[in-house]
Amino acid sequence: MKYDMPLFRPPSEANSLIFQVTIGCSYNKCLFCAMYKGKRFRVRSLEEIERDVSEMAEVYPATERIFLADGDALALDTKYLIQILDLIIDKFPSLERISSYAGPTNLFTKTKEDLKELKARKMDILYLGIETGNDDLLKRIRKGATSSQIVDGCNKIIDAGLRLSTIILLGLGGVDGSFSHAKDSARVVNAINPQFLACLTLMLGPFAKTYEKKIMGGNFKMVDKRQSLQELRWFVEDLDLKDCVFGTQHASNYLPINGNLSEDKDHILELIDMALKGEGSALLRPEWARGL
Repeated sequence: MKYDMPLFRPPSEANSLIFQVTIGCSYNKCLFCAMYKGKRFRVRSLEEIERDVSEMAEVYPATERIFLADGDALALDTKYLIQILDLIIDKFPSLERISSYAGPTNLFTKTKEDLKELKARKMDILYLGIETGNDDLLKRIRKGATSSQIVDGCNKIIDAGLRLSTIILLGLGGVDGSFSHAKDSARVVNAINPQFLACLTLMLGPFAKTYEKKIMGGNFKMVDKRQSLQELRWFVEDLDLKDCVFGTQHASNYLPINGNLSEDKDHILELIDMALKGEGSALLRPEWARGL
């Protein structure tokens, strides 16, 4: 099996077998994301997928976890996706779960009944980037959905019995938009109450100035380390979640922490406050290690 590179998957899917059922991202308009900008979106044929599945079933017959790539397998027509899931289930008798990225725009046309059909075929976890709960910012970054549409789509996933892993992107609103980005994001996440929640930090490397001046415009300025930690503090202090696994372990973040919300919330806030006061320097990821 050969992959159409680059290939991406969530960190928690590191040990999963990956099948590309689509190439690229069906939406691919988000201004902050370059993951699939070099690919033209297409749906792979059932013959292509069947060839890959059959080959890997011989090599890894005891596979327990499978991730469907590329950017949004949920863009597929539900009937076609069911065909793929049935094929995978038939070939991997030890399979425990299937997972995929999902985009807010995918969920406009997916009903709760559609998602229940996927759940019945071992689709278990969907990974969705909320990015921000601020509607002005969602429009500026061309996310393709409003905060209320994101909440509705995410609630559809959970109501169908699937587990949901969500992402908030720290720094997305820049310095001036940091507070409203944090507070609106907490509001939206609270309305969803996902099973998993992660924060990543916007990292653009040599493209930071281009993003500041040409893409976002105005007085947009990227946040620094302390501002990022303050934004995280503003976000976490407003979270009111039940039994949600929360983490900032992603390499883009300055402060790697994890815990369960709400029971670990006070401890998480204490760690953030230590870092803000300069008392937790040993807790912070050095700049050279970010993004590794």
